[in-house]
Amino acid sequence: MDIQELKTSIAKKKDCPVFVVFGNEEFFIKEAVTTIKAALIADNDTDPVIIEIGGNDTPAPVIFNELRGRSFFQKNKKLVIVINADNFVEKNKDSLESYLQKPSTHAHLILICTGWDKRIRLSKLAEKTGIVADCQKIKEYQLSNWLMSRAKHYKKTMNLRAAQRLAEDVGNNLAILDMHLEKLSIYKDNKATIDESDVDALVTADRNRTIFELTDAVARKNFPQALKILNQMLTHGENSVKIITLLAWQIRRIWRARQLLAQGKDENSISSELQIAPFFKKKFFDQVRDFTENDLMKKHASLLESDIQSKTSVFNKQLLLELLVHKLCA
Repeated sequence: MDIQELKTSIAKKKDCPVFVVFGNEEFFIKEAVTTIKAALIADNDTDPVIIEIGGNDTPAPVIFNELRGRSFFQKNKKLVIVINADNFVEKNKDSLESYLQKPSTHAHLILICTGWDKRIRLSKLAEKTGIVADCQKIKEYQLSNWLMSRAKHYKKTMNLRAAQRLAEDVGNNLAILDMHLEKLSIYKDNKATIDESDVDALVTADRNRTIFELTDAVARKNFPQALKILNQMLTHGENSVKIITLLAWQIRRIWRARQLLAQGKDENSISSELQIAPFFKKKFFDQVRDFTENDLMKKHASLLESDIQSKTSVFNKQLLLELLVHKLCA
């Protein structure tokens, strides 16, 4: 069920007593809960009653008391949201079935679970009396279609090649992809369609800028700064293989530039051959001068070793990258 289907379902069953939101895609779960809250909270309700409860550490009677209880001053319906509700559901199936057969008239129950067994009686009762939203991760091949659909949220259209390029550059973290979509929609405020050149201009430039910053920190042997940039890249969805590949690509370009300078070529012709963007040109050649031939040889060997380890070892990937960056800064 996508968000539009969820909105349609809520419009048809606005007074339903229970919402089940389950799955392993955090972006969809947050979006579903936000949509439910927006639909249930009255426009004139300046002080909505929203109770969030942890399902792992809250006794069941406390949750049911919140659903049944009503304060003297409460005018609108209460939202009782049970986070991490898997254990609560598993241990209280009979009580939940009884509750759904005679639910509270002044509260909505929202269960947020990782899994949900659609075969059991509770599930069929929840679907009959309420709404069940499946928020599973989408497959890699579905990312482009999702991006083109999601672009409409920002009142833009996105062509297939642009969507494919964005997914290729950013990865499958939907929250990060959505952040880039929002940025692209602002960047192209007066343009209806986001195309491949827009992604190249904004998103790919961001990635290049970050890898330049990382190699710059390595060249200056500034380990704290390099570690900070590495963690930013990991936070923004880059995986270990891509980070190592990008570092190796940049080191090879610097190495090649040193060789071309030694052959008597000027910076403009080297920039053209290696496709160095004008706004990175100065920093790139600063890095070329900062690295010695011996430095580049050792760092490239370290990168090749880490690349093999990242693909074959069970070693923690983040720790592997941190050790790599420490070695590159030494």
